[in-house]
Amino acid sequence: MSNLELYRNIGLILICYFIGAIPFCNIIAKIYSNKDLRKIGDRNPGGWNLIFNVSKVWGVLGIILDVLKGSLSYLLVLRITGMETVALLAGCAAVAGHNYSLYLKFSGGKGVAATLGFLCAVHPLAVVAYGIGIVPALFLIRNMIWGIVSAIAVSSIFLWLFKGSPIYLIIGALLIIISIPKYINRSISFWQNFKFRKEKSAKDLFTPKIR
Repeated sequence: MSNLELYRNIGLILICYFIGAIPFCNIIAKIYSNKDLRKIGDRNPGGWNLIFNVSKVWGVLGIILDVLKGSLSYLLVLRITGMETVALLAGCAAVAGHNYSLYLKFSGGKGVAATLGFLCAVHPLAVVAYGIGIVPALFLIRNMIWGIVSAIAVSSIFLWLFKGSPIYLIIGALLIIISIPKYINRSISFWQNFKFRKEKSAKDLFTPKIR
C-alpha cells in the first residue's frame, strides 16, 4: 500500500466517522417538536427515545437513517478501495460517530441501528446472528449490556466462520468496546451495571429511562 492509498483510506474512515456523527434523530425531534432528545426520556439522542417520546412515525424514519449510516459507510468505502479491512474500519467509525458525535459534544446514541446497518451490509445473515445472540440474553439475563455483548459476539463469530477470516472477531471486539460505555449507568457502582437480572422484567429493558 502506497502512502497515497494510506492517506486516502484514513481520510475515508474519518469521513465515515463524521457521517455516523450526524444526529438524525435529534435533528428530527427538534424540527418536529422543538424537543432535544438529550433532555427527555432516557436522554439518549437515538431512535428509540424518538419513538417513545416524540413520534413513532418520525422515530422509524430516524432509525432508518441511522441504519443507513452504518451500511452506506461500509459499502461506499468497499466500493472505493476494494479493501475489506478498510471498509470494516469505516463501518466501525460510523458506529463510533453515532455513539460519540462531534456535533453533540461527543454524546450520542447507543449504536444499535448503526451497528445493524453495518452488519447487514457485510452480510445480511449477520443480522439474524445478532438477533440470535441478543434475544436469549435479554430475556434470560435481563441486562442490556450482556445482550449487546452476546449479539455482537455471535454475529462476529458467524462472519468469522462464514467468511473464514479472524478479522471479523477483531471487528466484533472493537464494536463491543465502542458500544458498551453507552450502557454504563454512572449513578450506580461499575460492577452493578453487569449484574445478571439487573432489570425486574424484560419490558423494562425496552422502556427509555435513565438507568
